[in-house]
Amino acid sequence: MAQTNFLTHTNTILRTSLTALFCALTFVSAAQSNQRPNVVIIISDDHRHDWMGHKNSLLQTPNLDSLAEEGWSLPNVFVNAGVCSPSRASFLTGKYMHQASVPDIDWSNNSFLRTQTMFPKRLKEAGYKTGYIGKFHLGEEQKPKEGFDLWASFEFVGSFFDQNIWINGEEKEMKGFTDDNIAEFAAQTIEDWSKSDQPFCLIIGLKSPHIPFTYPDRMKSLYADTKFPEPETFYFDYSDSKPGMAKNLINAREWQYAIPSYGSFQEWVRSYTRLATTIDESVGTVVGAMKKSGIYNESLFLYTSDHGYSLGEFNMCEKHYPYEQVMRIPMVAHFPDQPATGPPTDMLLLMDVGPTVLDYCHVPIPKEMEGKSWRPLMEPERKSDPFREAVFFDFWHNAREILPPMQAVRTEKYKLIDYEYQPYKELYDLEKDPLEKVNLIENDEYKAVRKKLEKHLQKWKKSTDWVARGKHEVEKIYVAESPGTLNPSVSDVLDKKGKWKPVHRKEGSFSLAQFTPGQSYYLAIPLKNGSNYDPYMNLRILDQGDKKPKLSYLGYHQGENIYSSLAWKHKNGIETVSFRSGFDRGYNPPLSPGNNVILIKVDIDESTPKYWDISIVGGIEKVDFL
Repeated sequence: MAQTNFLTHTNTILRTSLTALFCALTFVSAAQSNQRPNVVIIISDDHRHDWMGHKNSLLQTPNLDSLAEEGWSLPNVFVNAGVCSPSRASFLTGKYMHQASVPDIDWSNNSFLRTQTMFPKRLKEAGYKTGYIGKFHLGEEQKPKEGFDLWASFEFVGSFFDQNIWINGEEKEMKGFTDDNIAEFAAQTIEDWSKSDQPFCLIIGLKSPHIPFTYPDRMKSLYADTKFPEPETFYFDYSDSKPGMAKNLINAREWQYAIPSYGSFQEWVRSYTRLATTIDESVGTVVGAMKKSGIYNESLFLYTSDHGYSLGEFNMCEKHYPYEQVMRIPMVAHFPDQPATGPPTDMLLLMDVGPTVLDYCHVPIPKEMEGKSWRPLMEPERKSDPFREAVFFDFWHNAREILPPMQAVRTEKYKLIDYEYQPYKELYDLEKDPLEKVNLIENDEYKAVRKKLEKHLQKWKKSTDWVARGKHEVEKIYVAESPGTLNPSVSDVLDKKGKWKPVHRKEGSFSLAQFTPGQSYYLAIPLKNGSNYDPYMNLRILDQGDKKPKLSYLGYHQGENIYSSLAWKHKNGIETVSFRSGFDRGYNPPLSPGNNVILIKVDIDESTPKYWDISIVGGIEKVDFL
């Protein structure tokens, strides 16, 4: 009896211990599954998806290759826009470029900066420490951004050497290769932040391999004996299959920043490759810091690019267009719960990064995000349905004659390209024609395919509130010497008994002859925005004589001066970066859905031309000028 009691007591203790152990293991497992990982993302500029050693044996990228072996090199990742600023805006917001208010490169995109929310801000609100180091390319780069504990960047695109960095608004002198400095600063930040229990998200923007291909001396002899094959389509005559590209500016054999700057195709590609190879070094520096700090295995790490690059395909350079070498991007990834199986082959998007990060960090994904989290792809028994049926691409440029805007839809098998302002379309069977040489748009055998893709594209435009971009010649402005408020309402401006007086366009221009030299005046343009987001617009004010922007003026938003024209800066002795003039499109006023007033302050003096052409360029399809 005593022995029975002993055994019973022993079994009870054993069961209790096993139960406690099971509960403890369950708790640990639950804690691990709910653990908020650190996030490190490196995004380069213009890096082709196939320009890494594990995809191209001619390249020497040991760090990226090792990371691809440890984790995944995702094979089918695309961008929605083939230009730096639009693609980066999409990456940071999880939206298409038109929804993110960035259809083009602009010196300072007020629409994006003042109407959009970048996903790291949502992480910060959830308790994360957040930082951005390096190239941003969306405006006001030297100023700290809301939602970031650390902001370290440089003006516009910056320089490859001796580029100073503004760290939380304070300029710090830097010497040497810019990406080296960015990577080393990022590595030190990772080591410092890893000492805390607070999870963090750090985004690192590299300059490489953007033009000009200016690489450090240590790269000079690299690839000197490597012969890169010319693309099969390098001498392709696409006058029949791609007539919309006939006057394209970015001809690799003629454009000054392509082959003419390097003397030959081989040296052009070698120079790009040398600069691209520095990415591997930067990635090695950053990941080395993660491993040294002991956080790599439990972190979400991504290396990617804002879009691809053309190295002679169809005799093109640069990016812009929805051909495969531009649409596809590298994506080397490590996920905390990554399965041992190979990477998913689904069509993924750079726009998915924000939702994916939020999902892993246990932060709700806002409905406004169009991207999709990749976390379901990690499930052991994921559904066999495709992750998405199609991807969409959008390119716009105001110089439509030399850089033709277009939209595209791509499925696993087909691609349709639709020129926005020209009567051309292109259709490709990507399985039979991966190089996109044969335009099937008039092929009767593909009528059903064409119809289906056209329907896809129209449905996408409607569901995302896509708006056509164009130019509107302003017919009426309102003028006041003293408006009373720098944040007038539409009713203030239209009040016939108020301070604002209408001035109409006459014979194709506005006359400032009636204004007194030596005085300043306020000009207002009231309008109603019918889109549910800021569609991005630029105010173009040109001398009617030589069509140049000579007017000295300031742009206001909600009572704050947020823009100054180049003429205003020159008049007031303020130095500007030399290439600002090439990317300063004029005042980009932030717009809310509904009524808005574009407000500027104009300085008039004896040298001010008397006749001006005033227009607005951008997403004007749903805008009513009041």
